[in-house]
Amino acid sequence: MSSTMKTSISYPESICLASETKAIRIHWSTIRNALNDARRRDDGVPTINEKRKDEEWGPDDDDDIMLLKRRVLVNLSRSLLLYGAPCHRIEQSLEQAAHVLGLEAAFFFIPGIMMICFGDMQPRTLLVRCPQGFDMGKLAQVTGIANAICRKKLALQECIDKLEHIAQAPPTWGPWAILMAHTVSSLLTTPVMFSGSWMDTAVSGGLGLMVGMLTLVAGKYASYCNIFEISTAILVAFVAKALNPWICFTGVSLSATATLLPGYILTMSIMELSAKHVITGTIRFIYALIYALFIGYGLEIGTSIYDALDPSSSPTDFDTCAGNMPPWIYVGMFPFVAISMATTLGATLQQWPSMVFCSAVGFGTTLIASKVITNYQIVGTISAFSVGLFGNLYLKVTGDLALVPLSCGIVLLVPGSVGIQGAYFLIRQDDQGTSFAVQMVVASLGIAVGLFTATLLVYPKGKRRYLYLSY
Repeated sequence: MSSTMKTSISYPESICLASETKAIRIHWSTIRNALNDARRRDDGVPTINEKRKDEEWGPDDDDDIMLLKRRVLVNLSRSLLLYGAPCHRIEQSLEQAAHVLGLEAAFFFIPGIMMICFGDMQPRTLLVRCPQGFDMGKLAQVTGIANAICRKKLALQECIDKLEHIAQAPPTWGPWAILMAHTVSSLLTTPVMFSGSWMDTAVSGGLGLMVGMLTLVAGKYASYCNIFEISTAILVAFVAKALNPWICFTGVSLSATATLLPGYILTMSIMELSAKHVITGTIRFIYALIYALFIGYGLEIGTSIYDALDPSSSPTDFDTCAGNMPPWIYVGMFPFVAISMATTLGATLQQWPSMVFCSAVGFGTTLIASKVITNYQIVGTISAFSVGLFGNLYLKVTGDLALVPLSCGIVLLVPGSVGIQGAYFLIRQDDQGTSFAVQMVVASLGIAVGLFTATLLVYPKGKRRYLYLSY
């Protein structure tokens, strides 16, 4: 009986001693493997972990493995195009992914189509057709998967499954949220950006709701999509002209069409031309100018229709609005403007704080610089530099996608209203409209220079450990 008790008491002690010995053995084995890996790395020999990952990915001459690698690149290119990655960064990111996968591939992009040429033993060219859109929430997930590919932390089939799951998932925000974002954006852009009155704010909110509804209709019916911009501008101009004696035509018309302004497209075209993407940049540049003419033409037609119905109406002009709101109200309204813009870009709730802060940096820099410098191009360059500096430092500190805060900050800086005003004056045969193209280009060029300078300052040698998606 006593021996049995002794055995039951001493048995746990032996277990503890054995577990401690095992832990010591595991500890020394881990140190030994780390030292061997360091010695192999110094000699240029693959480490034990690298060998294990290479075995999971399979040999390069396996046809099934090669097919999986190609599918990874195709799905990755489609996802980057669909969710709003900058075009001049997509080719560089795909080339880096192809290098990690061990594929000889060349990429060529024109708006809407990505051409992928595989140059191995069985050369093949694929055309990936995909419309471009914005969904910052999904783009962040795709970037995380792409970085895992570059670090070989995911199996090939797992990468494909994750990308397909993201593609099949619904958008970050549904139609009702997008409709509300359009309304809030137009409602608050009038007082914040154009110094509009309370009456201007209310009318802009109603017109923004109408624009949001027409946006949803255009996305559902392809036949209406071809005349969406012109018809929207006609309706906005007609209502603004009818209420012209009580509202500011400039603030209401431009705020209601704030989400349609082509300034972002034009800025991207200038950046692509600066990055030596001549074909893509030229196509996008011409498209931005024609797009500005579309909206300007619609505004002119809308005002002309009302003038025909009421010849005694007062003339319209793009004058500065004289609102009576106290300045402190702008500070409280601006975060909601940034949140509404972030919602239209498909940002998640977790991405809102960085986007609001980045937009506030750009907006505050613009207000301060405009008090000292009268040249709008220089002010835009300084503001873009501050936004780009924040975005790149955000990436450096948090490791999250820099494109997320930058996208919202740039949208609130781009000179889309300059192009709309110029196109409107050009169609009305006004002398102020003859230089609208030059004004748009110069303003966008200043923003592009500021963004490139900020990137060069933070990452002078580039970012090689993972994909760099920024402006």
